[in-house]
Amino acid sequence: MTFDLEDALRRYPLPEDIADVVVNRGQCATALGVSENIVTKYLDQGMPVLSRGSNGQAYEFQMSECFAWKMARDEANKARRDAGDRVAAQMSLMFRGADEDELDEGPVLTAEQIIKESQADYARNKAAEARRELVRAARVREAFEDMLIVVRTQVVSLVDFAEMEFGLTPEQVRKMQVRCDGTLVQMRQEFSQACPGEVALLSAHHPLDADGPEADRA
Repeated sequence: MTFDLEDALRRYPLPEDIADVVVNRGQCATALGVSENIVTKYLDQGMPVLSRGSNGQAYEFQMSECFAWKMARDEANKARRDAGDRVAAQMSLMFRGADEDELDEGPVLTAEQIIKESQADYARNKAAEARRELVRAARVREAFEDMLIVVRTQVVSLVDFAEMEFGLTPEQVRKMQVRCDGTLVQMRQEFSQACPGEVALLSAHHPLDADGPEADRA
């Protein structure tokens, strides 16, 4: 931490009823509410000192400087913790699928709160799944794939049925085939966008593929 002593003294002056005196290490520890070992640690971290004790001489500290340094240090540490909690909260919201606005305005959660909230979400989701109020995405995807296969099979056979049932001319058959093929292409595109990845509809022979029904008619 970069420490500006003059700025810290302006921001954190001693209380009006406290005299700014020179103190030794034990007195400094008492004033700051820490042990003498912690004062030694503070010295390693850059706390101002007037004189480092040696040859029987005691350490000397200016009370106002020590107070200002610790206040500035505590504020900087709190800012870092808050920043870490904020990032952790944002990541938690992100993995729970929150909107961007919620990421910007959501509450700052501690690590313990994030864990408890995640556990509560998991318990709620499991209960909702047991009541059949919540369905896993993989099962929804599988159901869509099954339905699309049925639709594709019916659409592909529709042209042959219409040709035989209604005596369509070759031109009428061609137009109907083009229309059905276009419908299947649109279905494939829409489903690919909604559910990225390989699906049954895409792995089946498409009517415009070289070995599809259209090729059989060529």
